[in-house]
Amino acid sequence: MTKIIFIIISFSIILFNQSWACELPRGETLTIGCSYKCDFIYRLRLRLAALVKGYPVEFINLRGFSEIPEALDSVDAVLIPGGADINPYYYLDSVTPELANYTRENLDLVNFSDEGQYRDGYEYELLKKYSVDDNFSDLPLLGVCRGMQMMSVAQGIPLYLDIQTELGIKNRLNKFDKINVHQSASLMSSLYGRKKFRGFKLHHQGLRMSYFLDHQDDYPQVRVTATSNNGLIAEAIEYHHRPALGVQYHPEKSFTKTAFPIYNWFLTKACEHHTSKDR
Repeated sequence: MTKIIFIIISFSIILFNQSWACELPRGETLTIGCSYKCDFIYRLRLRLAALVKGYPVEFINLRGFSEIPEALDSVDAVLIPGGADINPYYYLDSVTPELANYTRENLDLVNFSDEGQYRDGYEYELLKKYSVDDNFSDLPLLGVCRGMQMMSVAQGIPLYLDIQTELGIKNRLNKFDKINVHQSASLMSSLYGRKKFRGFKLHHQGLRMSYFLDHQDDYPQVRVTATSNNGLIAEAIEYHHRPALGVQYHPEKSFTKTAFPIYNWFLTKACEHHTSKDR
């Protein structure tokens, strides 16, 4: 285990030397707020990345605060981790009547759960507040899998209810997909440089790509900057007005060369946000 960690750190040093830098004042700590429990693997991979950069980090539960603005004001970065399906209720009023009717008739494709019920309303409201309150205009946010989906839903973008049923390809469960970055002037292109890499996948829903492309003018703050499976599955979204990135794949379970560019960006932005508050 020690040898594996050493290899990961050594390789990540090479990656980090090629990108952003921010000096965190001595003795200070970056605070990352999780909208839901950040499990061991999330914390491990981020702590390894932070170790290379010399950043002490701590993780807190955003729901420990009584109000969302107070929670967002108390952290240097926000992480919305993967997890349960999202209730389509949160985007039904934002789509065409035809899609709304189709969705209501096929709710059996959604895996409703206690976790989803617990997270949906809170994360939806958190992202709505984050998106419109200029007090958080430089607060970095990373959404992973479900997190990216909720970033989409909060902007009114619907989801595929089940990829296999609706797209005719297997659900992306424990798979490594080849991901294509297809917008040159984007955060994703600055992170990965090369246009293709592999990411670990664990989902059966996703941003409804066909609908998004047909209604892009309805979503001025969102762009899709990476896809997989011949463009059928959105793999990354970026907010135009915030330092916010959503990825459908799981960096915390992916290869180092896939994970650390994202963590480098996320931690650097957290450092910049932290130091800007000290001025």
